[in-house]
Amino acid sequence: MILREVSLAAPLVVVFTAMCMGIAVLWGDIAAGMFCLFFLVLLYDRSRIVHLGFGLVLAAVAVLFSPGWTGLPDGEYLVQGRVAESGFVRGSFRITLDNVSVDGQHIRGRALISIYENVSDPGQRSVVEGRVRLKTPRPLGNEGEFDYRSYLLSQGITLKGSIKDGAGITIKKPGRAQGLREHIAAALSGYARPEAEIMKAVLTGDLSGLSYSLRDGFASLGVAHLLAISGLHMGIVFLLWYFVSFTLLRLIPALAGRLDTPFIAKLTGLAGVLLYAHFVGGSIPAVRSAIMVACIIVSLMLSRRHHLIESLSLAGILILLWMPRSLYTSSFLLSFSAVLGITGVYLRLEGSPRWLAYILIPVIASAFTLPITISHFGFVPLSGFVANIVFVPWFSFVVMPLGMAGLVFFPVSEQISSLFFSLSFDTMGVIIRAAEMFGRLHPVAGPGNAWVFACYAGMITAFFSTASRMRTVLLSLCIILIVAIPAGLRFYRNHQPLCFDFISVGQGDSTLVTKGRTAILIDAGGSRWGFDTGRFIVGPHLLRRGVTKLDIVVITHAHTDHIGGMPFILDRFPTGEVWTNMQEDWNPDFRSVIHVAEKKGILVKNVCLGDALRHAGLDIEILNPQKRIGRRSAGMDQNLHSIVLRIGDNSMRGLFMGDVEGLGEIRLCRLETNLSADVLKVGHHGSKNSCLMMFLEQVNPEIAVIQVGYGNVFKLPNIATLDRLSQQGVYIRRTDLHGEVKVYSSGHSLVVKSGGLSADRSLYE
Repeated sequence: MILREVSLAAPLVVVFTAMCMGIAVLWGDIAAGMFCLFFLVLLYDRSRIVHLGFGLVLAAVAVLFSPGWTGLPDGEYLVQGRVAESGFVRGSFRITLDNVSVDGQHIRGRALISIYENVSDPGQRSVVEGRVRLKTPRPLGNEGEFDYRSYLLSQGITLKGSIKDGAGITIKKPGRAQGLREHIAAALSGYARPEAEIMKAVLTGDLSGLSYSLRDGFASLGVAHLLAISGLHMGIVFLLWYFVSFTLLRLIPALAGRLDTPFIAKLTGLAGVLLYAHFVGGSIPAVRSAIMVACIIVSLMLSRRHHLIESLSLAGILILLWMPRSLYTSSFLLSFSAVLGITGVYLRLEGSPRWLAYILIPVIASAFTLPITISHFGFVPLSGFVANIVFVPWFSFVVMPLGMAGLVFFPVSEQISSLFFSLSFDTMGVIIRAAEMFGRLHPVAGPGNAWVFACYAGMITAFFSTASRMRTVLLSLCIILIVAIPAGLRFYRNHQPLCFDFISVGQGDSTLVTKGRTAILIDAGGSRWGFDTGRFIVGPHLLRRGVTKLDIVVITHAHTDHIGGMPFILDRFPTGEVWTNMQEDWNPDFRSVIHVAEKKGILVKNVCLGDALRHAGLDIEILNPQKRIGRRSAGMDQNLHSIVLRIGDNSMRGLFMGDVEGLGEIRLCRLETNLSADVLKVGHHGSKNSCLMMFLEQVNPEIAVIQVGYGNVFKLPNIATLDRLSQQGVYIRRTDLHGEVKVYSSGHSLVVKSGGLSADRSLYE
């Protein structure tokens, strides 16, 4: 087949591809398995049957010996382990333990423990013990959502729990004193500059000081990969060690004449990579990158044309044997695809001018990572290709060497080290300022796996196959699919009927209303613990649904569980209007929303009873608050003054209650307004005073959706509310039990789809 030459020159490519297929199939990912099978067909040669079988055997071994999630029931246990990592993450202090035992029984894998109060760092490699409330991560139930438990397993974590009070932790055996890495990280944090926090991340692997604004800035420029230690950083370390050792050996004529200087320099560079991987803490991404770079260095030492792709395959095999779930991590996929693209350029440009390679390598590497970036993150930096051409060399040959010099001199002289660090801050500042000036992220609707597969089929065929008629046909087909799939999805989404999509955001509310191209978002969830539901739940969900802009955003009221995720949404998604229940509120979340809206030039409207709009075939009526509210007064009941709106067309209508309950429902019943609706979003998460009988009789809903968190401390929904709904014969769906709930009209009936259920239900079956 068209990749037969690659198969013959680099047999490990067949082993690696077969291994990927085996892992995917054994974990039930048939789509990825078929994609790998497609490439095995392109690589087919009779002499490689044994290699294919060997790859499948390796896949079975890797999956069989991969640690799975512990089967312990949720509850409190005595947990002991050795501290491997510690630090603040998203509002809580987290420690990662290895050598873990639970109630005296050894557990495979590592444990991730969150501490909320009386936090103190027990110290690296300390053996600690405490009563921990273990809880298995439970999916929210949104279609296509991020699988948090699989992510933890990819990091070697098989146990997750929390301790409310850090005073309950006992240090059984003190660990080592603060090491060089921790000492350098603390010194860099002491500069109190954003540039210092970035250098701390890229030099020591400590990401704790990176704010979302810093991460977003680099992402908007298309250079977010510079922030986390990856193959690029390991490659820079190799080049620095290689250059220094090569120069020193050349300066000593006696050694230069007797030794193979380039070979010794490469060995020194390889040693530098391994030492650096150990220095940054031996984290899984760092070790993965070190393996990949080490294999490529070996190929360079062998100086044979096809050994580069052979070594990349060997790196993939070793990584997947060690951690098979890496196959589904963005860091592995991005690193592997970038190096694959660079390998393709290297093979195609052999003998070409070096300047051409310098220009094309970052461009092609960006092109090879683009499908994964779109699929995993959904936002594309508009300046990414140009920024990588400019700033990857700047980072590699200016910023990083200055930082590494500061690292090397730190144990010798902190004054000299400080000089190099300061220079690295100034040069890093160039990238930060460029991000502020030119950085833009464009939301891209989820294109689906078929589009991603078509992209890689086309690029791999273009760079690694030889000219033939079949190659031309395959490339043409890939180009057609790359264009046709997004166009087809856009056409399909633009002709969809009215749909109420109740997103599962935990203990909070968020509802997406769509009809064709029109999209209205009501609330965006939120968390008291600082977890950004807009960034991690609602935003990705919108992109999966094909929504890249919002016509109207409704903020029912300024409670965190409704508004907390909204600043991110307004910042990332072009929005027509924002509707609020009052003009001014001292709530910090509300102020953040107004600040983002003003920065983006989004119109903010203060709405009340009587306001109505007909938009794109939708009738939208505001039923509460009953008068326009200017400034929030002390003691004002936010729930009572939540926005209540009725949205519908000739197929169905929905009544969205925000947190209105009890007295608010009575007020609505007294209005001379038609409250009838097919779908009721139950007010205040199904609290005791929600869904009064008189209210239900006027609304007469067929479906009631309760947005509530699983096992919430408020014990919602209340049993009395559920009883009243049942007495009225209302079909009840709950996001805590059923996940995401979608309601739409099939033309002759209403259909309810639940993310947590395997079967759907039509109301009029």
